[in-house]
Amino acid sequence: MSYAKQVKEEIFDQKPLRGVGRRWFSLGLLLFSKQYSPEEFFCATEHAAVSKLYSFAVRDLAGTRPELSIFPAARGETVYTLSLRGAAACKKVTEELSPEAEQLSEGDFSQAELHAFLSGVFMACGTVSEPAKGYHMEFLPPGDGLCDLLFELLSTAGYPPKSTVRRKQTVLYYKESEPIEDILTMIGAVNSSLALMETKVYKDLRNRANRATNCETANIDKQVRAARQQVDDIRLVLEHKAGKKLSPELLTLCEVRLKNPEASLSDLAEMLSISRSGVNHRLRRIAAIAGEIRELLGSAEAGQKGTRL
Repeated sequence: MSYAKQVKEEIFDQKPLRGVGRRWFSLGLLLFSKQYSPEEFFCATEHAAVSKLYSFAVRDLAGTRPELSIFPAARGETVYTLSLRGAAACKKVTEELSPEAEQLSEGDFSQAELHAFLSGVFMACGTVSEPAKGYHMEFLPPGDGLCDLLFELLSTAGYPPKSTVRRKQTVLYYKESEPIEDILTMIGAVNSSLALMETKVYKDLRNRANRATNCETANIDKQVRAARQQVDDIRLVLEHKAGKKLSPELLTLCEVRLKNPEASLSDLAEMLSISRSGVNHRLRRIAAIAGEIRELLGSAEAGQKGTRL
């Protein structure tokens, strides 16, 4: 079961049409479905839970069930369509919900009523992606007027959404986990919200572990490159007999480094019974001597080329 279906099944299990906010839930569900007009109410959904709630709501308000049709869809899904036709039946539903609709337009509603309404809206036109793949919740209201209304209501609840246009339809969406978690809790999908939080914690821990591993790998690579350069410097110095000019402590360090090419500075410091900074200082002195030798070799090579010319 997809995460979006899981969310809608959880809302369905809460029996939203039996609570005190059932009429607000019905208003959100019917108003934000595909069609809500004086002549026809129409809903199309891939969620069986949504089709059942739509049918129950219409039956309770109009006294008759909407016409149900079931069609196969892509990827093995099923599409449920429900339709209530006729001016008399549609008028009865509209009149039944008119007190709530009037309160909604005037902004005269409680927090619980707003949550029930938004729960119905989500069932009608909302969806949410798998948390493991990313954080994304969106609403596709059927019309710009309803889109503006929903934007205001979500903003009133403290979660102003972002918007975009897709196939000439305005979409309201969230890309951050925090508002998605809060909205899921608000509309009655508490367990789904907790599951999202758990996935978020797991992803954060995994990302931290990956960053730590990458950092450690980078440090190891840097250490290996530095050690290789140090060995090259020591061999160059010893090869050109500059070792005779080295102090005993530098000669000892050269010997220990050649015998332990993979050792860290801390390891070398422990072997020599000196501080890590002391080892680093001596290696820099050796690197400076190797640099002078390379300059001399480069000058000699350039001189030979000039003579041949």
